[in-house]
Amino acid sequence: MIRLRTPDHDASDGEQSVSSSQPWRWLLLVGTPIALGGVLAVHPHGGTDLYESLAPVADVWLYVHLLLLPLFALLGVSLYLLLADFAGPVATAGRIGVAVYLVTYLAFEAIAGIATGLLVRVGQGLPAEQQAGVAAALEATVTSPVVGALALVGSLAITVAAVALGILLRRAGAPLVPVALLAGVPLVVVAHGGGYADVLGAAMIAISVGWLEFGWRDGRRSSSGHAV
Repeated sequence: MIRLRTPDHDASDGEQSVSSSQPWRWLLLVGTPIALGGVLAVHPHGGTDLYESLAPVADVWLYVHLLLLPLFALLGVSLYLLLADFAGPVATAGRIGVAVYLVTYLAFEAIAGIATGLLVRVGQGLPAEQQAGVAAALEATVTSPVVGALALVGSLAITVAAVALGILLRRAGAPLVPVALLAGVPLVVVAHGGGYADVLGAAMIAISVGWLEFGWRDGRRSSSGHAV
């Protein structure tokens, strides 16, 4: 059975608590996808020869992924915060999905993003014959089945979390359009670094959460007298 969590204290205390936490909640939920989309918009795209294509933009690649690591983490935290409004097996499945995503996808991001950026930067200061070795190590790293498995499991896990959240929101009466826009959550992860679909995904998340937080949830707070 799906149920919304409700405050254990009186309504006036609940309203004060919700009011004081809203700026931080909104900053996390809306600010995260906006920042994520901005960073992804300048994400360099690797070519067929990864080392050669990344060498001219090694610093940008590294700095982008240093920013993406905490932003992808905050994306998971945002989903967990949204799921915290609900109880039941679907909500539990969503929270497990978030936990698996945080472990696996952040590990993938650290290896495929930060570690590769460091390899390219180090390689640029080496003789040509040693650069060939660095290029081979880089290629072996990004094509490793372990790295691929981390990305796959993390992507599937956050998809489970997003689907669970969508189901819960619809059962709670949320509008279809912002719930459907939660498809941006798996899109921003799966399409990461492969074009500009990831930027679109981040925009979808921002619109979805903004709609739910400033429209639907605020309307429910006004009519019910407490947060849901």
